[in-house]
Amino acid sequence: LILLTGATGHIGFRTLVVALRTNHTVRVTIRHPSQEAKIRAAPSIHPYLSALSFALVPDMAAPDAFASALKDVTYVIHVASPIPTKPDVQALLSGGRSFREVMYEPAVNGTLEVLRAAAKEEIVKRVVITASGNILACTVGVADCKPTDIRPCPTASEADAVTVPGVAYKTSKILAVTAAQTFMGEGERGFDIVIACPGYVQGAHELASNVEELRSSTSQATVDIATGQDLGAPPLAPPLHNQIWVEDVARAHVEALTNANVKANDVLVLTGNGRHSASWEEVGKMVEEMFGEEVGEGVLKPKRDQKGFSLPFDGTGTEGKLGFRFASAEVWVRETVEQYLEL
Repeated sequence: LILLTGATGHIGFRTLVVALRTNHTVRVTIRHPSQEAKIRAAPSIHPYLSALSFALVPDMAAPDAFASALKDVTYVIHVASPIPTKPDVQALLSGGRSFREVMYEPAVNGTLEVLRAAAKEEIVKRVVITASGNILACTVGVADCKPTDIRPCPTASEADAVTVPGVAYKTSKILAVTAAQTFMGEGERGFDIVIACPGYVQGAHELASNVEELRSSTSQATVDIATGQDLGAPPLAPPLHNQIWVEDVARAHVEALTNANVKANDVLVLTGNGRHSASWEEVGKMVEEMFGEEVGEGVLKPKRDQKGFSLPFDGTGTEGKLGFRFASAEVWVRETVEQYLEL
């Protein structure tokens, strides 16, 4: 039995689908009862309803939040975390709440509550924690760093000095991973952890019922390129390349649970096809080639001159561990744009 958090999100929902499709039983945590109906109604879930159950966790950062949810669980995939593109997070921030209140503390305390509950259950074997590629040391030019090295944790004052939502998101992930590693080092645990670090995740999100919901995921970048808009406007990060298909990210999370090549404390670098990433200029050209009819009708207006940049991620070692190659850009470009057109 897998416990999965964050299953209504972009990565989380696709992870749920992959887990069910590969014959796992899954218990999903939800914050609101209405989320259960939304997940159950998704066509991808229909064949697997008998393998799916739910646990209500209104506040994942509350003491003992996961105590009952983790009963009889063997594996945990902890995806849930505050994301600055989500309307509820934006509402809190615009209302004057600090990044520490809205993002740092929920990310850290939610992760710790998962681990504390897991430590009380004898049969839990592994917890996979979703972080971000931006926590890797290579992104800040640390000398002689390995591809899986994590950048230094900011001090409290450094974290509180952050003013940009994208940087706050990255900071929340570093703080949460550091807290998890500290917790695991404080005593003998009956389980281990694996840290998954996705790059710029692109692809369809089945639970998105309209364009705005699709654009609240990081797939906004592909949608914007397809419709002729500039990247880099807040709250998005700058136009980073280093993309990865959401299906590959989901598959990696599920594979990491039982794959013998994935060891305790491994950091999985989930970005690009090996060292390759597609420039946004290339993405614009792909849209034009794949959707010529819609471009001719003016439904799509692909932007072919969007400048961007790549960070020196290296996912080849992770591909080797997991035993599969990450998809090329054509896959996630087509999937994302097709959903946009359907919506």
